[in-house]
Amino acid sequence: MRLLLVADIHDAVDKVEALDGGYDAVIAAGDYTYKRRLDAAVEVLKSLRRIAPVYFVPGNTDPPELARYSDRDIHPLHGRVVELGEYRVGGVGGSLPTPFDDLFRLGEEEIESLLNQLTPTPQILVVHNPPRGHLDKVGRVKPVGSVAVRRYIETKQPKLSIHGHIHEDWGIDLLGETVLVNPGPLRQGRYAEATLGSKIEVVLKSL
Repeated sequence: MRLLLVADIHDAVDKVEALDGGYDAVIAAGDYTYKRRLDAAVEVLKSLRRIAPVYFVPGNTDPPELARYSDRDIHPLHGRVVELGEYRVGGVGGSLPTPFDDLFRLGEEEIESLLNQLTPTPQILVVHNPPRGHLDKVGRVKPVGSVAVRRYIETKQPKLSIHGHIHEDWGIDLLGETVLVNPGPLRQGRYAEATLGSKIEVVLKSL
């Protein structure tokens, strides 16, 4: 299975349109718009749908009602698990409070509660907020990740966990046996590809 991994698009539909096809699914880890409107976020999701079926969580800049949005081949993951071929994928949107005027904020207890609702346990996890200590450093210095997300990954060990939120700390990491990915902000032309088979292979790419 070949997956396109994207995050932090922030209205850059032109970047979406520049991506190639040939994927089985798009995994989108939040922050689709700066415009603070549901229709603006949906426009970005629909542009992704032209590539492949979309599985998504909202980010902190997206309106909270996006968490309940679904359409043909657009599948919300916030607090739920859905089937993707032979895999289960689930997630949590929003983020811990930031210094900015977030639309979708969650505390650690809320994040933990939502993660614990993910049954059966997903093999692919999608959480906008990264785990504490991994792909979470603002200015490459200050960690701002979620303790609840880290604890969940350490305990459940999904095969693959996709995050966004921290534009400057994109990359690939490991937490136990879980492959962590922040594909980087697509607004800046960054994305990733994951191939799932007997092992997981992830490649960071840019337009």
